Amino acid sequence: MRLDLVLLHNPERAHPSDRSALHSAIRDAFATLEEEVAAGRVAGYGVATWAGLEEEAFTLGELFALAAEAAGGQHHHLVAVQMPVSLVMMTPIARALHGRGPLPAAADVGLRVMASAPAAPR
Repeated sequence: MRLDLVLLHNPERAHPSDRSALHSAIRDAFATLEEEVAAGRVAGYGVATWAGLEEEAFTLGELFALAAEAAGGQHHHLVAVQMPVSLVMMTPIARALHGRGPLPAAADVGLRVMASAPAAPR
């Protein structure tokens, strides 16, 4: 059996006040996921984040650099990002309309983007 996609869930919560430790933890998780890809158990991986991109705990460019480092070169298997986007959480969409933010950045590097947010406030 092989998993199509494994998401690292809210990594920004691991070390909220230590950016260096956070990036190290993400790189270590990516290294483990790259090992799973090499073993044929995982096809690709991504990051599911609620606030990491918005609060700039990391950028997509930093995630790509950490994935490349974890893979030992440019060829890595970071393929997706999941973030809160909905009709009630319009910030990513509004920024994308002006060519800014994580949505156009993800498109520029070929990441799959998945939305995660309720359709209406609770």
